[in-house]
Amino acid sequence: MLNPVEALANLSGASQPAIRLILSVLLAYPLGAVYRNLKTSITVKNLYIAVTGLAIVIFNYGFDLYHSLLAVAASYFLNTFFATSSLLVPLSFCYHLGYLLIGYYYTTSDTYDIKWTMPHCVLVLRLIGLAFDISDSREKVLQNKRDDKCVEVPSLLELIAFTYFPASVLVGPQFTLLRYKRFVSGQYEQYTTGAPAYAAKKFLQGAFYLVVNQVGSQIVPDSYLLSPEYEDESYFMKHVYMGMWGRVSLYKYISIWLLAEGAAVLFGLTYIDAKPGEREYDPDELSGCTNIKVGVFENTSKFGHYVESFNVQTNHWVAVYVYKRLKFLNNRVLSHLGALLFLAIWHGFHSGYYMTFFMEFMVIRMEKEIEPILQKNERVQVLLQQPLVKLAVFVVLKFYTIAFAGWCLIPFVFLNFSKWWHIYTVVRFSGLILFLLGNFAFKPILKAVLPANPTPANDAKKAQ
Repeated sequence: MLNPVEALANLSGASQPAIRLILSVLLAYPLGAVYRNLKTSITVKNLYIAVTGLAIVIFNYGFDLYHSLLAVAASYFLNTFFATSSLLVPLSFCYHLGYLLIGYYYTTSDTYDIKWTMPHCVLVLRLIGLAFDISDSREKVLQNKRDDKCVEVPSLLELIAFTYFPASVLVGPQFTLLRYKRFVSGQYEQYTTGAPAYAAKKFLQGAFYLVVNQVGSQIVPDSYLLSPEYEDESYFMKHVYMGMWGRVSLYKYISIWLLAEGAAVLFGLTYIDAKPGEREYDPDELSGCTNIKVGVFENTSKFGHYVESFNVQTNHWVAVYVYKRLKFLNNRVLSHLGALLFLAIWHGFHSGYYMTFFMEFMVIRMEKEIEPILQKNERVQVLLQQPLVKLAVFVVLKFYTIAFAGWCLIPFVFLNFSKWWHIYTVVRFSGLILFLLGNFAFKPILKAVLPANPTPANDAKKAQ
């Protein structure tokens, strides 16, 4: 007799690990509903969260639970005995990231496998971030600048609960110990009465995107981009299909993030205000752990909107704990490169990760170089307000953001160099050519053709 997971896998065509993952994310909803009705001590709440979170990991990965338990033990040891030492952050950083990379080395393959390393990469950021927060709090205390954002070293139970929070233990989102402490102590309760309705909204959005992903992946599967039929398409249609495929692929991540966010909302974790009650209620006050800004994502007109709206909490984590810590380089470009390199390493060893984040660097830099030139030219701005021109620009930018998002995503999904390089040759390296020209040729050409509007001060100098 088939077990339920095996039966669902056979029915849907998905793998058993994928079915377990989705079931676990959905299981967090009733767990959150039960938690909302717990009227008990913080210790019991922590125990409930810890036990249910551990059970979810065991359901998915069985004995491989020991990897995350070792991480928690190492974090507890380092936080306890090195809390006042400058070695806390480097030791935590090296241990957690090093362990993850060793895990990648022994488990990696040419395809995406749902293994213990997937939740472990979420855990790694959470525990490294905790070490940073403890270290930063120590610095504030030494400088007599203690404030309500300072955190103490958590107890072992609190650390386990923070690490294995059921709604985020498998796929995120990231959140700080400070947020968790305020949540579990009840500081958010009076502001989260609308959580069930907001959670239902996120659940429905997630379910919708999951259905679209499943249907879309049948229309434009990964295998199509490697097929002779794709090679026979016209140059334009290759980019259309590349964009459709990329969009469908992104919906896979969006769906699971929305479902996970809904569960976190139901628990009551996601109140957005750092200091509860200091401002008037807003309908989006429960979006403090959102990983995808659907409205921004679906209305992108530049790649900067993707960065703003996609994988929000991870991007915020990297900005706070990597990008800003590279300030000593005195160069934003180098800091940006360093942050993206960290993201690539965090994902694994496949060449596709490094190519995708290099493409992100190129396209964001291109947009930052070109956009100010267009914005500073009054004639261009007037022209862009013409109805027909505005419509044409809208269509072009939609094609640009959707088709070339697919271009950037190809290495990330196909991982293996021979696969993504083959697809790049089929589309004749269009994205690479565009981004290289955008970084090195477009700016001087546009500056020559579209000089910035003269300022009154410059006009006065010329008159003299």
